[in-house]
Amino acid sequence: MKKTKTPSIESSMPSAVAIIMRSKNEMPHVRRALAMLTQQTFREFKLYAIDSGSTDGTLESLRKHGVDVVQITPEEYVPGRVLNDAIARAKHQIIVLLNADAVPLSHDWLEKLLLPITENRADAAFSKQIARPDAHFIVAYDYERAYNSNKADPCFFSAVACAFRRELWEMVRFREHGYAEDAAWAAECATGGARLQLAEDSTVEHSHNYTLTALSQKRLRQALTFDQAPSAGRQTWRCVREIVRDLLHAGAKLKPHTIPYNIAYRITIHRALQRGLKERRKESAR
Repeated sequence: MKKTKTPSIESSMPSAVAIIMRSKNEMPHVRRALAMLTQQTFREFKLYAIDSGSTDGTLESLRKHGVDVVQITPEEYVPGRVLNDAIARAKHQIIVLLNADAVPLSHDWLEKLLLPITENRADAAFSKQIARPDAHFIVAYDYERAYNSNKADPCFFSAVACAFRRELWEMVRFREHGYAEDAAWAAECATGGARLQLAEDSTVEHSHNYTLTALSQKRLRQALTFDQAPSAGRQTWRCVREIVRDLLHAGAKLKPHTIPYNIAYRITIHRALQRGLKERRKESAR
């Protein structure tokens, strides 16, 4: 990939921003997210939504708030393509992505998300995510680790709640196949020299308690998206290391009853990643 040119950024708040939501059956979280958006200190934004078949009242909530909604069928939902189409339609110079089930936790969430960009400290910024009160112990622990600026992967990025200049998207579009489109996009942007930053003061509540089957499917899709992955041996070593880390954390928090599920959760993730690696190798050998 060619080196991307760092977009020009003015050190002032933008005159207008597009907020793009993706939704499918997001009640009751979408109602809270929309309510928080109406209370933001920075109000110069237009809200767009792409709904892929909601049947639980999500669509009605979006329309009640005057949101510009595009409806597609569940079969039409391809993450990267949906994002590219929505951004192309929005035309604004700063794009914010906010999943319909991600709830801003402060009235200045948007202002703080935009600051790293408008102050020329980053080309793309993403919000800190805090697990919901009902999140499984191990899920909450993963969120704590992922959104800790002292321990996080420097290339980590999430499109659940993020912002970037349109110029950056024009240089690097979201890939229109597979999943983990945000991670793939961020990796390509970073390779081209773009600066990614966690906006720790900009927080949203967001998490999922997937069944082990759903977790396996999600991680398998992600594994099939990327071109590189650790070997089976290295993957096994990582799994063992993480299980030990999880055990120590559960002990320190006096949560021994969570250990059986924690182990099953971690093994499920790494089995799915190994399976994805094997499937990619089969495809490349053909």
